[in-house]
Amino acid sequence: MGKPGGSGGGGKSTFDTTISGDGSVNSDYWHSLGVIPTGQKIYFGTLQATSPDKSITFEVRTNLAGQSVGTDGATLLLAAVSATVRSGTKILDMYKNGRLHTVSVIGTGTEKFWIRLKSKGSSGAYLFNLNHTLE
Repeated sequence: MGKPGGSGGGGKSTFDTTISGDGSVNSDYWHSLGVIPTGQKIYFGTLQATSPDKSITFEVRTNLAGQSVGTDGATLLLAAVSATVRSGTKILDMYKNGRLHTVSVIGTGTEKFWIRLKSKGSSGAYLFNLNHTLE
């Protein structure tokens, strides 16, 4: 299946779903974004990431075929961005006006997609918005 239509003209957005998350993280946290629907892929747009308290790396990950747990060995890193107190909100563009096609595996009803948060030291707050669509 090809890429979804462009986001130009008429105000139609290529990425019709936004998932938001917030909380607190110490050093490592796997935030499940849901199960990839059977026979479809998740097509990723942008990730907006903020960390008002400390440096946090936000990784966009998808399970390997047949896997469902959030671990390094069961997932594939698709993209990452680091947000710090000084940087404010960081935007990770996994679309680049149609030049990139960042997608998950084809779902079998088992695989999930994730935001993995990595940091050091004491607990700190995080916020994110991930735009995506089904393909």
